Amino acid sequence: MILGNNEKFKGIGYVCYIDVLGFSDNILKNWNSQTSNPLEKILSIKREMPIFTEIEDDGQENSRKYVCRVNTVSDSVTICFGFNDEIIVGDLVLGLEAVLGNISYIWSMFIMNGYTIRGAIEFGDVYWDESDLIGPAFINAYRLESEVAKNSRILVSSNLNRVFSNLVKHYDSSLTAHVFKYFRKDVDGYIIVDPNILYKSDSERSDRIEELKKSRDAVSSGIVREKYNPLISMLSEGTSTGLKYSDIGSY
Repeated sequence: MILGNNEKFKGIGYVCYIDVLGFSDNILKNWNSQTSNPLEKILSIKREMPIFTEIEDDGQENSRKYVCRVNTVSDSVTICFGFNDEIIVGDLVLGLEAVLGNISYIWSMFIMNGYTIRGAIEFGDVYWDESDLIGPAFINAYRLESEVAKNSRILVSSNLNRVFSNLVKHYDSSLTAHVFKYFRKDVDGYIIVDPNILYKSDSERSDRIEELKKSRDAVSSGIVREKYNPLISMLSEGTSTGLKYSDIGSY
């Protein structure tokens, strides 16, 4: 059974809205460049965008595959996962893992190509079909990215924070530990996706840091350069301990 990526959907789901930092400036400055053309670069990245899957295989006919809807418009990316029926906790967790898997791959891919991203994840009502994405969850994710996120990070919305709080209250600690290892509390109190999902080894971590520093140093505006520094700092610290129960539900 495949969950998450219906051709047409209206209901409750995850929506992650991502903006690519540095892309617009590159387009304006280098549109006609014959080498490292930004249009060709972004189109190449988009062609490689994944549909990431998580499989829960219980050895029976009701094995489930979790698949996200990934779409792009100019320098933005949306990652969505919809729930068709009554939401069970296993689907809630593995659907979120599918979203995070896409975020990790897409984020890493942009970093390796000279950019980074900023975004937000919402949990709520959404509609999509072949050409449209509409609904409160999309609007809220877009507003969080554009008005609140500020730096290169992926924010967790208040609604998703309440989902976390519900997991803490009603489900066992092994399940919450599994979910919360992918997140951390930022210095301003917001829960964010832990950027340490961007690597699987120390050498990859060093590569991501150096790539980000190179992208940061190529930016002319000091204000824009500062959007890179918190991410570089978190990656330099190494793996965090994840969320604590006391971090949940405060906004």
